[in-house]
Amino acid sequence: GVNEPHVDCSNAFNTSQVFATRDDVLQWARTVAHENGFVAVIMRSDTETGSRGRSSFVLIGCERSGTYKCRNKEFVRKDTGSRKCGCPFRLRGKPVRGGEGWMVKLICGIHNHELAKSLVGHPYAGRLTKEEKKIIADMTKSMVKPKNILLTLKEHNADSYTTIKQIYNARSAYRSSIRGADTEMQHLMKLLERDQYIHWHRLKDEVVVRDLFWCHPDAVKLCNACHLVFFIDSTYKTNRYRLPLLDFVGVTPTAMTFSAGFAYLEAERVNNIVWALERFRGLFLRHDRLPLVIVTDRDLALMNAVKTVFPESTNLLCRFHIDKNVKAKCKSLIGEKNAWDYVMDNWGTLVDCPSEYEFHESYQKFQVACSPWPMFVDYVNDTWIIPHKEKFITAWTNKVMHLGNTTTNRVESAHWALKRVLQNSVGDLCSVWDAMNNMITLQHVEIKASFETSTHVVGHVYKKTLYKRLLGMVSRDALNQIASEIDRLRYLGNNLSSCGCVMRSTHGLPCACELSRYTASSIPLESVHLFWRRLCFSDQGLCETEVTIKEEIEVISKRFDELDVAGKVNLKSKLREIAYPDHNSMCPPPSKVNTKGAPKKPMKRSQTSTKRDPSYWEYVDAFHSVQSSNSPVKRSASCSQPRQPTRIIPMLDQFASFFQGFIRDVVDVKADGNCGYRSIGALLGMGEDSWPLVRNELLKELGRWSHEYMNLFGGTERFEQLKLSLLVDGFSKVSVDKWMDITDMGYVIASRYNIIIVSLSRQQSMTFFPLRSQPPPDSSGRRIISHDIMFVHVQQVYLKDHCPLPPPALLWSSNCYSQAKQWAIPYISRMQEYTSLMSFKTHYVDLNED
Repeated sequence: GVNEPHVDCSNAFNTSQVFATRDDVLQWARTVAHENGFVAVIMRSDTETGSRGRSSFVLIGCERSGTYKCRNKEFVRKDTGSRKCGCPFRLRGKPVRGGEGWMVKLICGIHNHELAKSLVGHPYAGRLTKEEKKIIADMTKSMVKPKNILLTLKEHNADSYTTIKQIYNARSAYRSSIRGADTEMQHLMKLLERDQYIHWHRLKDEVVVRDLFWCHPDAVKLCNACHLVFFIDSTYKTNRYRLPLLDFVGVTPTAMTFSAGFAYLEAERVNNIVWALERFRGLFLRHDRLPLVIVTDRDLALMNAVKTVFPESTNLLCRFHIDKNVKAKCKSLIGEKNAWDYVMDNWGTLVDCPSEYEFHESYQKFQVACSPWPMFVDYVNDTWIIPHKEKFITAWTNKVMHLGNTTTNRVESAHWALKRVLQNSVGDLCSVWDAMNNMITLQHVEIKASFETSTHVVGHVYKKTLYKRLLGMVSRDALNQIASEIDRLRYLGNNLSSCGCVMRSTHGLPCACELSRYTASSIPLESVHLFWRRLCFSDQGLCETEVTIKEEIEVISKRFDELDVAGKVNLKSKLREIAYPDHNSMCPPPSKVNTKGAPKKPMKRSQTSTKRDPSYWEYVDAFHSVQSSNSPVKRSASCSQPRQPTRIIPMLDQFASFFQGFIRDVVDVKADGNCGYRSIGALLGMGEDSWPLVRNELLKELGRWSHEYMNLFGGTERFEQLKLSLLVDGFSKVSVDKWMDITDMGYVIASRYNIIIVSLSRQQSMTFFPLRSQPPPDSSGRRIISHDIMFVHVQQVYLKDHCPLPPPALLWSSNCYSQAKQWAIPYISRMQEYTSLMSFKTHYVDLNED
């Protein structure tokens, strides 16, 4: 065209230089092209073979030569384009006639486009060399992030034009080259066999993987050497199939954590967990070397499975999570903030009772101290004390050798370490295995180093006669524990009867009264449990030659000879699966499986994040932190602030004109059928994404007080309708019958959360008070939240202090407990004011007026 750019680069490419080889020609052309702001590419080339018409040459052009040819004209993506613009630049290289070397001839030195100021982003300019591809492969194998790989390449070559997209492409190409034509499961089995992992799997419909367990070969040695205490817990968001990961973790004599095994399960049902635990039990080579203690959370399916597979082991419950859940219930059910510390102090005293006698005494005191809050007492008794006190109360846990481990913190830390290496939650099972294998490799290096330190490094504080027999024979952590007990001995003095011997029973180490006998000599090695003396990966008490399959092979061979042809084929196919595990037709789950728990709303964070969803107690803490931050703060009269501009409140016109002046703000929520529960969650300070938790809590409220609510709603029919309306799967569209009906659900919300609900609508506004509880004596403990029902959508409404309130809900006074009637007394004047405003704003029109 007339305005088409015209750039002449002829001077740069006119040369009489003779090049040794074709590659030298290409290198020179590309270098000069880069210096002039474009990328030179091979357009055509050929090599002389002796055949007619074949001659050696190379035709070089600009990367913008030619025109784009659309393969599918019916489908053109809006976010794509082409660099090609028909650039005429041409350069021809060919061998020198009658001599050696190559010469270059410029055909056209003109470009019909502007030259680039920078070649960053030009794919060819950023093409990776073989050395760079090797660096990327090595760093990818070591789980280095792409951005860090790019920085490394830039450090090696400051003139590199490589972009992050090319790093991702190179990583993908490397992974594809490693896997080859294998399927995901074939490659996974090949990796497991290559590194000699112990692994099992179960199939569904003979093809789809149902459950999968694997364990590092060195972890088997650690399991048998350090078999006293293990931790089992599930974690999520580790793979694209959303399979829950059951993590098995142990502890070494040097107080380090090791991964004992991993199990991907189809579901967290008892059957699946029992299968995984049976595989884990199979790792222990001697029946007298099974775990003494297994620490878990209060996961009933997991607890039942542990009881089934490890009946000889003691199942302890995580003290940390119990305390957090009890504290959350305390905050939810006890309206007086001043009472929280008092109640939790009594709870802490109860949990830490060193003997059963002291426990029963403290339990009576706890019952009396918490008597004003019967719902909280019932929760503690029914959920923790009655069914599980032996699993977390100190009086009982001190009877078992738990080595000081009464929480699942170790396995939670293992989850965090894995996810830090994993980087995202959308990888396949092969990428997850890579992350686990790298994590375990580093883990074992640290453990071996700790063993060597305990064996060869002598701490200066232990260069005493008392520790002489223990140095180099027991772990440093055991010495630290003994040193602490010696300090305790000095504190006890001659009162050795109060020793309690807790160190002996829980750690297998000499307690204070034992150590008193060795003050003038050395502590004998035999007084330290064998666990603390195993400072290597192998168990010296086990011999590898003890494990053989000679007898099994003979039985299989004999059985094979006795079978007919069909039976022999079937048995041979089963043996081939064992002999050649990488030649399989297995496939991973075809779709994401549903994990247990309340329906989860996709969080606003990245969909590839491995970060877990908040726990119940974290929602409660968030709610009360918001309440504290919103509490009024008295300002000094001398403090002058610039006046803020008046904010226009959205959607204010939907309210009655007489009430608009009492509204501080209106906040909308997502209209997806869960808007009512979103509003409640947001008003409680937990965020609107907590709507599944709100539904679940209200369902529990209806189930716990079913008789009272049946009377309130006039029978079982409406009661069952409300229960069904709370059940949603969290994935499909919410139907109309699942929407919140505040006229009935308001009673349930107010009673469950011990709050006052103000419902504002064009048809009827009302105030819901709790049905059972007695109001807190301090008015600051009474929380009022309000929302507006606009047609079929529910919104959050924030009211001004001391504003008028609608009258109580119709059925409240006739169905509430006697002590709950006190809730309405402080608000009578405000409700009367609302009624008078309603009457004042009512207008009459005389139809007989002319």
